[in-house]
Amino acid sequence: MANTKIENVIAAVDIGTTKVCTVIAEVSGEEINIIGVGWQENHGVLKGSIINISETADAIKKSVEKAEEMADLKVESLIASISGRHIMGIKSHGGTSLSHTKQKEINEEDKERAIELSTSVPISHDREILHIVPVQYVVDSQDEIKNPIGMTGLKLEVDVYIITAATTAIDNIKKCIQRAGYKLEDIILQPIASSQAVLYQDEKDIGVLMIDIGGGTIDMALYNKDALRFSKVIPVGGSQLTNDIVQGLQTSKNAAEEIKKKYGLLYSDDAGESEFIEVPDMTSDKKATIHRRDIIQYIKPRAEEMVEFVKEELRKEGIDKAMYGSGVVVTGGSALLHGMERLIKEQMNVRARVGVPMKEKIVGLYDIINTPEYSTVIGLIDYYIHEQGINNHFLGQKSMLDRIIIFMKNLISEFF
Repeated sequence: MANTKIENVIAAVDIGTTKVCTVIAEVSGEEINIIGVGWQENHGVLKGSIINISETADAIKKSVEKAEEMADLKVESLIASISGRHIMGIKSHGGTSLSHTKQKEINEEDKERAIELSTSVPISHDREILHIVPVQYVVDSQDEIKNPIGMTGLKLEVDVYIITAATTAIDNIKKCIQRAGYKLEDIILQPIASSQAVLYQDEKDIGVLMIDIGGGTIDMALYNKDALRFSKVIPVGGSQLTNDIVQGLQTSKNAAEEIKKKYGLLYSDDAGESEFIEVPDMTSDKKATIHRRDIIQYIKPRAEEMVEFVKEELRKEGIDKAMYGSGVVVTGGSALLHGMERLIKEQMNVRARVGVPMKEKIVGLYDIINTPEYSTVIGLIDYYIHEQGINNHFLGQKSMLDRIIIFMKNLISEFF
């Protein structure tokens, strides 16, 4: 008889500007077995921030229910993503004396005390700390140490990158999850999650810039020497490209979104001579016919502007190209725009590639999530199991009726 026991279940929701994406996975070690996927349009978020609790909660509920149906189980807790222009990063430094007389072996408590002291920076009462990311440890002036445990010294110091978010934004996510009927297990910054899903270890060591272009935001994360050095959320995204098509072609928003996804491109030499598109009129049943390359004039200026926004944020932070020597990895829905990686390569003069969830980590329904649009939600799961470990807090208790139905389904499948 089939084994009906499901263990170590994790469920995550990526609350985006245009959609809510849910993945339910069974985790064993570092292997993520995708058993359920849900997708639901969302109109309750603007530029990464929730503006309508009711609509967003409804989108979360529908998305999770679709994933639950596919996985044939119920979950009670969710990991959620957070983004928006309110996200801020702060560099800080802290240290602790290990001994005044002789060298002492560093243990976990010493490490935690140094990190705690590094957070003693003034933070506004309307903000909360999301992540404290160690950049490097210093033991008696020896720097660039990744893990000081087991070393000996008189003083332990740490450089950290602290990420904070607006308390109201965090509260709104909690309210949406609760109204949808679930508990909030954790909130993870979207660019950190996306980076976890699409970046290779060598890239993080050498230096890499991850750019996640979603519907309403561009989420940036820069890694160097395997540590997060910079993160930023820019409040523009793929929705602006859709709006430009609406205005340029005088068509509906739904039609413009479909045209962008199916035919959007940034370079004329990527379009064949016989590629024509029918464009529905905004207010009538009429349709116009245009060549595919005509779309370029409406979306390329905005795409170039997006890349310039990224470059400007790097300039303001004083980040040199040497900090991301392995190049740029672009992900998110707009990474599917034909020619986006080429545009980044040309404008930033760096190596560029499109990032999708790494196959090495995933089994199960990989064909469904093998796209940049699922990078954040897969990264939420991967980051959580590395930082928090595995538990069964996510799995809801099935009713006796549910258990009988599952038992009968498996009994029938065994004999038929």
